[in-house]
Amino acid sequence: MVRRGLIVSKEKARERSKEKERDELRADVSLTEEDWLDLLKKTREHAESLAESDETAVLVMPITEEEEKKLEELARKAVEKLSRRFVWIAKRGRYGFMFVIPTSEEEKDQWGAEWAGFTIDWCREMLMHIVSTRTLVMFDPFNEIRPDRHQAVKIILGVLVKEELGRWVDEAEGIIRITWKTDDEWADEIRRWALKTGRTTFTLFKLQEYRKDLATLPKSELRYILQRLVEKKQAKWLDSEREVVEIQV
Repeated sequence: MVRRGLIVSKEKARERSKEKERDELRADVSLTEEDWLDLLKKTREHAESLAESDETAVLVMPITEEEEKKLEELARKAVEKLSRRFVWIAKRGRYGFMFVIPTSEEEKDQWGAEWAGFTIDWCREMLMHIVSTRTLVMFDPFNEIRPDRHQAVKIILGVLVKEELGRWVDEAEGIIRITWKTDDEWADEIRRWALKTGRTTFTLFKLQEYRKDLATLPKSELRYILQRLVEKKQAKWLDSEREVVEIQV
């Protein structure tokens, strides 16, 4: 779920998912911000060793059991926080109907919209930009939806696309780019951050290292966001590969 090391090509993800059998239980870990940053760095380096220039890479699933456990802990904290806003998550016994796909189209639309609202906030808490049905169904509360959680998540992601809160990367595979901030909002925020910190010249890699909320964003998406600033003459590319940008004061 969620990070640059998780961003691997679909073929490699399928191979990796079958690679290791679980041979031991690992202790639960408390995920601090420092742990999260270390995890981002490690998995980013792993992804680059697999496919350094793979611009079509997408988020598929955690690479190791340890990473999966850390992400489960992060997801648990996200659900705990969001339960204050989404009562039906906290009181599942009373709102059990929210965990069953409705049969009527009208109810399905309303159900999907409510779940979409939760999902966009959940992804924001998880700092996720690229998600798929196969990752979401691994985590609570998505894994409790019945009768078919894969179908349910596909419906939810479809609502996000319809509401322009996401766009399909691969609709057949159920992979989506979540836009919990618009590209223009990201562009403006990056510019304000650069001017405030004085880091007005940076590589894409360094920007993702500085900003953990951008660490899992594919480079192609990050280039597009920065290009918005270039088009407004608020930034310029310093190399032909568009790997280094300078923010204009």
